[in-house]
Amino acid sequence: MARPTETRLRRDLVEVCRRMYDRRLIGAGEGNVSCRLGSDRLLVTPSGANKAYLRPADLTVVDLSGKRVRGRGRPSTELRMHLAAYAARPDVEAVVHAHPLTAVAFTVAGVAPPNDLLPEAVLVLGRIAVAPFATPGTDELPASLAPFWKGHEVILLERHGALALGKELFQALDRMETLERVCEVAAKARALGSCQPLPPTAVEKVREAGRALAAAATAPG
Repeated sequence: MARPTETRLRRDLVEVCRRMYDRRLIGAGEGNVSCRLGSDRLLVTPSGANKAYLRPADLTVVDLSGKRVRGRGRPSTELRMHLAAYAARPDVEAVVHAHPLTAVAFTVAGVAPPNDLLPEAVLVLGRIAVAPFATPGTDELPASLAPFWKGHEVILLERHGALALGKELFQALDRMETLERVCEVAAKARALGSCQPLPPTAVEKVREAGRALAAAATAPG
């Protein structure tokens, strides 16, 4: 399937930023989003901007080394993290970084992420990785993520938010939203007294059902 046009990607990326703000996944100048723009270019949010008020023209184009190609603003200070994601995962088309409150609270409290808690967590998130704290905006951050690119679509960054990968922008956003909702359920369940994951047999049944649905969706006719 052909990649969307640059005009469409700019519009979609700005919409993803607006939804992140509306859902309280980011605030002020937090967060950053990017997507592939052809084989050797990325479209990325500018540094320091409030993502709720971005316009398509505000976005910056960089090459795969991080050099600005087009755009007035300076690329996100977390660009290194995005570049590392695309280099490690050729299948990834979009990267979303946000600061979901409950998910971040899990890392501050030192509580393991709620893997296999709900069916949607199994199907949408997969296994949630937790990367150790690294100084934002430095080479420490992509280095801390290196062990987790393979086999993970969502990575919690200790005391610094979360990263969600996707084959397109809205899939990455859906993963970020689902992460926060699952963490909210886990926090409420803990407050009520117990938070147990699905048993392995139930997890496998959920995965089988998901595979069946995916196969049916792609079947001809």
